[in-house]
Amino acid sequence: MRTMTLARATDRIESTRLVLRRIRASDLPFFTRIHSVADVVRYTGHGRPRSAEETQQWLQATIASYEELELGQLAVLRKADGALLGRCGLSDLVIESEPASLAIRRGWFGRAQAPAGLAMIQEQELGYTFDATYWGHGYATEAAQCVFAYARD
Repeated sequence: MRTMTLARATDRIESTRLVLRRIRASDLPFFTRIHSVADVVRYTGHGRPRSAEETQQWLQATIASYEELELGQLAVLRKADGALLGRCGLSDLVIESEPASLAIRRGWFGRAQAPAGLAMIQEQELGYTFDATYWGHGYATEAAQCVFAYARD
């Protein structure tokens, strides 16, 4: 599987209706808005709305992840008009490999968040978050298929 997000010489990946590119600092107002909506973030890693400061920290970490981990979330834009719809990509997920007897395995997004000294399995998780205005049009499915195909090749 290819590392994700985009190879250094690649500035975008495309599907029939979408363009996926690295998230930029100028995307902050959009992500601040959608990250504050409970229905939009219900199934994300923390499951609750983010403050503007938390979203700014997330955006900075996302941009840093491109260099450090070569994976991360990509901005998803509609080809027809360039509208920013959301994000989709791979995240670094670490899971404890040897949980206590009868315990459920714990997991963390990013090795730095996991407790030191635990045996870990590193995985990549495909996830997405879209502005609710664009739900129900197949954009998340199309973006996820695009990311998976790129990472697989």
